[in-house]
Amino acid sequence: MNLSGLFKVSLISSALVLAGCGGDINVNPTTNDNRVDNSVDNVTNPSPNPDTGTDPDPDKVVTLDCATYTLDGTEFKGEQDGKNCKYSQAFASNAKDIDASFLIKALPDNGAHIFEGALFIGKDVDTSKGGSVNLDGPTLTIEAGATIAFTKAENFVRIARGANIHAIGEVDKPITFTSFFEIDEDDSTTPAMQDWGGIQINGMATTVECSKTEAETGMCNVAAEGVVSYYGGNDDTDDSGTLKHVVVKFAGNGVEGDELNSITLNAVGSNTTVEYVHIHQGYDDGIELFGGQVNIKHIVVTDTADDGIDWDTGWKGNGQFILVQTLNQGNHGFETDGGKKDPTSAEGSDRATSGSNPTIANATVVSNGVKGPRGHGAGMEMKEWGKAQLHNMLFVSKGTEDGAGCFDLYNEKDASSSAGIHANAVAGDIKFHSSIFACAKNFEDIHTALEGDLASFDIAQWFTGGGNQLIGFTNFENVLGADMATTNGTIKDKDGNNVAVESSKLSEDNSFFTDVTYIGALGEDETDTEWAKFIAESVKRTQ
Repeated sequence: MNLSGLFKVSLISSALVLAGCGGDINVNPTTNDNRVDNSVDNVTNPSPNPDTGTDPDPDKVVTLDCATYTLDGTEFKGEQDGKNCKYSQAFASNAKDIDASFLIKALPDNGAHIFEGALFIGKDVDTSKGGSVNLDGPTLTIEAGATIAFTKAENFVRIARGANIHAIGEVDKPITFTSFFEIDEDDSTTPAMQDWGGIQINGMATTVECSKTEAETGMCNVAAEGVVSYYGGNDDTDDSGTLKHVVVKFAGNGVEGDELNSITLNAVGSNTTVEYVHIHQGYDDGIELFGGQVNIKHIVVTDTADDGIDWDTGWKGNGQFILVQTLNQGNHGFETDGGKKDPTSAEGSDRATSGSNPTIANATVVSNGVKGPRGHGAGMEMKEWGKAQLHNMLFVSKGTEDGAGCFDLYNEKDASSSAGIHANAVAGDIKFHSSIFACAKNFEDIHTALEGDLASFDIAQWFTGGGNQLIGFTNFENVLGADMATTNGTIKDKDGNNVAVESSKLSEDNSFFTDVTYIGALGEDETDTEWAKFIAESVKRTQ
């Protein structure tokens, strides 16, 4: 499917009006108005025999291997419900920390594991109130091809500090987390964002929310959003497990200041693996990272209500091969924050880590250039003293010169934050390398005049001075071909001239990165790789 086709499909989705991120209050998330019945008492008849095409023996019962665990001497087990496994709130709920390992298997005939409550793995601990984190906590293992569905908006998956998730799918057998309404064959309710809460992983890496002393003495306890739990520590190599070939749909929830994202990575360490993840129709951000040094690779985010990727409070990981499509109600492709603490202040200099400073390579952000109901819709917004090195980036945005820009160095609320973010740009602490902006409007307007040494700052000159190009927008096909691939060697500017930018090579200094010859998330010659196939499957899910 080419990009113009995807654009038309995406415009069908409805817009939302709430905005914001951050905060640590405990609230009951909002729910959808169109939900009429969250029961799961549906029984589905067996499917025809796959070998003969005939109906199976109606008296033959296929017994499913539903998940089970034992806690404090009591066995808890899911119940078979037709082709699905159903789990009551006695099995899992937001009032129960499951401190035991167990396995969720793939079920035949597209069966799903249906949870009526939240799924909290590992014991949550506030170390300032006594006790300690169990570093050998339980592991939730999920088999390739498994589907997990939730029946209520407030239900979400939470992995506690010291616990682990081992969810490894395959390109043709992904692990899917979704809404009950997508898999319920007896209910005509259409699945939608906010149907369930998403995935939250709490790690033990550093965050600017804690002081050096708190981190070093095991007293770093940052309250997570949603149902309050705690994250943070002093181990930037912490391992919370693996998410690979995972699809998250119709997730996210909450109110302004206390949202659940499709995936939230709270102070997650670098030994955690997050790759080949597709997020679709999430209410808040696709992936939000609060501190830590976890890396992300091969990520697709489509039609989220807020930002595609959002980092905050001192994230210093790496990211490569990221595709974000915000053609309808989405806010930014990337929203990035340094840490909410002025690093030049006494409080800011006493943090467990400094502000955010990741390296990102080969990202494509596609938007319609319209200022949506949740924000400006810029391809990327940077604020709060943040830093970043950005390589091989491709931002594509139509609209008009009065619409949303490709890039925003934020300076609307806090004068010191505005000065700090622009000072970082001038110093090279924020820098684009080998990147292209193909937008009707390149940069968001500066609302508060810069002063002193920054008064002469020219953002266009700063950007192009790094060997990057501003080529304007004519149509998507000038820069993107089928399946979101960059048109190698034939990118055209608004005047029809060919544009070439040599890609950065990063692997020599950092083994996380894969060297490629193209700008953006995918090159048009890359048609048979795992990444190309993953994008193709992700595009199909949006139709």
